[in-house]
Amino acid sequence: MSGSKAKRYLILQLLALVMATTLLVYASLSSDKQLNKVMPEARSWASTTNLKASGMSACFELMDKLFSPTRTVTKWELPYRILGGSKKSDSRVVNNSDKLSALQPKARKHGVLIIVSPDQSLAKYEVEEILSWVEDGNYLVYLDSFVLRTSRRLLEKAAMTVRQLEPPATEKKSDPQFSMALYDHLRQLTVSADHSIKGGRKLATVDGACVIAEKDYGKGRILIASCPSLVSNRQISKSDYWSNFQFLYNWIATTEGDIYFDERCHGLSQGINVFYYFLRGPAGSVIAQIGLLILVAVLSTNQRFGAVTKIKSTRQISNLEHINGLSNTYLRAKAKQAVIEIIWQNARLKLCKFLQISPHEGRERLLEELRAQNSEQSSSMAIIAEQCEKAIINKELSDNQLIELVESCDKISQRTDKQMTSKQIGREQDAATSSAERE
Repeated sequence: MSGSKAKRYLILQLLALVMATTLLVYASLSSDKQLNKVMPEARSWASTTNLKASGMSACFELMDKLFSPTRTVTKWELPYRILGGSKKSDSRVVNNSDKLSALQPKARKHGVLIIVSPDQSLAKYEVEEILSWVEDGNYLVYLDSFVLRTSRRLLEKAAMTVRQLEPPATEKKSDPQFSMALYDHLRQLTVSADHSIKGGRKLATVDGACVIAEKDYGKGRILIASCPSLVSNRQISKSDYWSNFQFLYNWIATTEGDIYFDERCHGLSQGINVFYYFLRGPAGSVIAQIGLLILVAVLSTNQRFGAVTKIKSTRQISNLEHINGLSNTYLRAKAKQAVIEIIWQNARLKLCKFLQISPHEGRERLLEELRAQNSEQSSSMAIIAEQCEKAIINKELSDNQLIELVESCDKISQRTDKQMTSKQIGREQDAATSSAERE
């Protein structure tokens, strides 16, 4: 294969790898999304990215469809000072991070910020930034249970308080009459709350206790509710709770500007670095998977296979050279008894098989069987067998005697092989004859 063809082939392989990895990542993300819908929740998380019962993904999608294209519905993951409500933003020194923040999309003048069940209570400076933005003519929707005192900072700043409900309202219908004519056509709300709200205009009450209130703040307005699950996925999926979403929709319809669902309060923050922005999504998963494959390939190449080396093909030793070397070794070691024992044992096994006796029988039994054959060959075999048995224990065995005994053992092996072969042929012929006679 030429160099250009090899490069082209490598590029095609890399493109195929990227395509396969991308499809695999998107398939995994899709399956995880469907699986998250049916898996039980470990904790309540009122985020628009949460597809489970406590999330707000359904509310976000409905708002986007209902207000589009006249108004933009998006998620807010940036610091609250970028809303433009911080009074210190005009006089402070601009640093590098602020220059990068200026590149991020800012809220329009008449926008709506929706905060639902923050995972952590808003800090004091965050409350000041949000209320300063509302004071300039924007709108805030704040839904929380207000269990912790730190979660009431925004209420205290807006001159509102909460009081414990005894007993708490659990899946209760609101009072049939709303306080404003805008909501007269709504059915009753179904809410669950632990606290009642003091201060502001009462919009929805349960047994006379206010659970949803509205208050003007500067040029803007604030909607406060102590029922954070008002528009959760669990309630929007049931027709009995549709009036809850209708209520929130009617209130937001009286406002102006874009609609922001706050995700910063749920721990999701958008990085100002462009690489971080792309790597946190599916592109990051694809790049991480490709990097892992490349790492495994590099490690496998260097450790399992190593560098290319030329294999040396050396000439194999022949059988005769092996025999000569082995015999020379026995000769130098003066191990004539070991040589004759090895050769005789091989011949003895064949002889015992021919005589149909156990190879573990003693020398007397073997000689007895050979003499019982009453033939010249059997008698000579018996003599050779007796000589080999004696030679094994003879420490003064000469070279000539060893050579003669080795030749005799070879003759015994050849004769037994021929006789066993002839017997086998004879048995087959007898079997054929008997089968023919039966037929």
